[in-house]
Amino acid sequence: MKRRWRDMTSGKLFVRILKTDFKQRAWSLLLGLIVFFLCLPAAYLLMLGSQIGTDPIRAMRTAEELLRSSGSLMLPFVTVAAACICAPGGFAYLHKRSGTDYYHSLPVRRETLFAAKYVNGILIYLLSFGINLLLTLLLAAAGGGVTGEVLRGAACMFAGHMTAYLMLYSIALAATFLTGNLPVNILMIGFFYLYGIFVRFLRVCLMDSFLRTYVHSSWLEDTGTILSPLCFYTGLTVYGEGWPVHVLTGLLVAAGFSALALLLYRVRPSEASDRALAFPWMRLPFKFLVCVPAGLMGGWFFYSMRMSMGWYLFGTVVLWLISSVFMEMVTALSFRQGFAHWKSSALCLAVSGFVLLVFVQDLTGYDAYLPRKDSLAHMAVNVSMLDTEQDAYSWGEDGLPYYESINSYRMNHMRLTDLDAAYDLAAESIQTLEADDNEQQMDGSWITVCFSTKSGRKIYRQYPQCNEEQVRLLAQVYDSEEYKEGSFSILTDEEHLEYYKGIHYRDFLGQEYEQTLSAQDMERVYEAFTADLRDASLADSFTQEIGTLSFRIERDSWYGDYDSTLGSYPVYADYERTLAALDDLGIQTVCDPSTVITVDVDDYDDEYSGQVTTYTYTDPEEIRQIFPCLRSRRADWYYDTDSLYVYGVRARVTLAGAQNEYDYQNYDLALSELPDFLREDLGLDQAP
Repeated sequence: MKRRWRDMTSGKLFVRILKTDFKQRAWSLLLGLIVFFLCLPAAYLLMLGSQIGTDPIRAMRTAEELLRSSGSLMLPFVTVAAACICAPGGFAYLHKRSGTDYYHSLPVRRETLFAAKYVNGILIYLLSFGINLLLTLLLAAAGGGVTGEVLRGAACMFAGHMTAYLMLYSIALAATFLTGNLPVNILMIGFFYLYGIFVRFLRVCLMDSFLRTYVHSSWLEDTGTILSPLCFYTGLTVYGEGWPVHVLTGLLVAAGFSALALLLYRVRPSEASDRALAFPWMRLPFKFLVCVPAGLMGGWFFYSMRMSMGWYLFGTVVLWLISSVFMEMVTALSFRQGFAHWKSSALCLAVSGFVLLVFVQDLTGYDAYLPRKDSLAHMAVNVSMLDTEQDAYSWGEDGLPYYESINSYRMNHMRLTDLDAAYDLAAESIQTLEADDNEQQMDGSWITVCFSTKSGRKIYRQYPQCNEEQVRLLAQVYDSEEYKEGSFSILTDEEHLEYYKGIHYRDFLGQEYEQTLSAQDMERVYEAFTADLRDASLADSFTQEIGTLSFRIERDSWYGDYDSTLGSYPVYADYERTLAALDDLGIQTVCDPSTVITVDVDDYDDEYSGQVTTYTYTDPEEIRQIFPCLRSRRADWYYDTDSLYVYGVRARVTLAGAQNEYDYQNYDLALSELPDFLREDLGLDQAP
């Protein structure tokens, strides 16, 4: 008898349970094999198309595209679905009293039973993914598309998704052991997966609504990444510098939740299948975790539509009431218990009100926060609507330029180590928040500052630009070499100059010139322009530009010839080196006002009614006087544009040789250089 008992509780029994359970769950493996086949081998063949087996380079690039990145776009969805199926599926007997009694009456330790089913849940995903990944590599090898890079990419992809599955699977197991029936089990898994995203979204909404200096840079940063495994999953599919740390962190999370799941399984009472929650003490914590943010989100929803605190309070009470009743009914499995435990519900409402007060009154001092200067390693400064028409780009591993907005480029690449002007600008901007007249602050642009501390932390703040002291300090920042190199990617692009093959120049009146240049001429234009750009000042944006200059890039790429145009850089009158280089190429850089035959000035008397009064000027002398006040680019970054341009007035300039009545250029009018006769026609005060 003792021998039989030892045999039943030995490692042989573990293998026997493992095999039996695996046979019962064979349908899961079959389904996984089919789904992964569609995501990997079938997707690879579809991407190759008709060139299967005929183009090794194409096969290699396709394999790299599929395997070196995050793989098929469907893999994350498949991984999440697999975790949600395998975890509850392996322990489905816990949701039935008869099944629980049967398994727990077997002469098997709970740890052994847990280990067998736990391992099977991992094997189902491992085999489904691994077999199809190997098949994809064999298909790529048949076409000559397997290289060391492809194999490394495949290994990274497998490790990333496998780590994500282990993390999601262990979390789903813990959620399974906390519940007593399948519907609540599904809700609990969704809670663990999505709660971090919900909290992150709520935090962003509250900070964006009530904190004036908050900068929302990413939905996947900070709290959302930490609390949500789905957000953390994204870091496992981006194989950058911090990827190994992400994998290690994911494995540690998986190990922690696996240990928690084992502990919960050991202490879980057999009669828990009759309840919504396996442990009654969980009711109050989960009620707080759900009802407090639900009330705040409900209030924000109504506030976002009406911008009224009264509506915020109304929405908070409504969603608090709904969520409280829902939680009571779910945890008690009875509709009649919806209004039970009203004291805890009232406490949830009070906590929601306190959290709202923290944001509305900024009790944490978020807006007034300024890091110590000696704690900073460097800073970055961005002004919205300043030089935003210029392209910012970075060269990828494939040797091609990839574009991004100049605003994000500055935040990612600028390193201002001379902190004096930038730090003073941030300090001055904080003072503007205390100004009594805040209406004007919304009319100008915003100054975004990134404080990078010596410890590696990044702190983002944005401030309204609304006074001349800010402009003065901003001009000092703009003049620095570090600001220029962090703003204009062309200044640090000498190593790719061999791909610069030509230029495109468009003068102030719209005449275009395009030339293919020799390497020597291209180098001269590049050096002349970058030298002028380094010497440019903020005041240039107020002046009339001479024209715009773009550079044409040509090079071979794996998918064919690459041809693109970089930049739309303004050329001003003080860009002497650039103008001289263009003149030597035979490009007429300076516009001749005599080519203008008509200037139509449209005065929009009422922008809502659409009434327009048009003043037409054809006299050459009047056109010559109007010409200096024309502006093709507005300095919209400036906080008081009404002092720069004539409000509600646009000029239409028609050149000699116009094809039809719609062949004209549009311009704004600079208020400071407006001729007297035009001021009189527009009914403006005479210039001092």
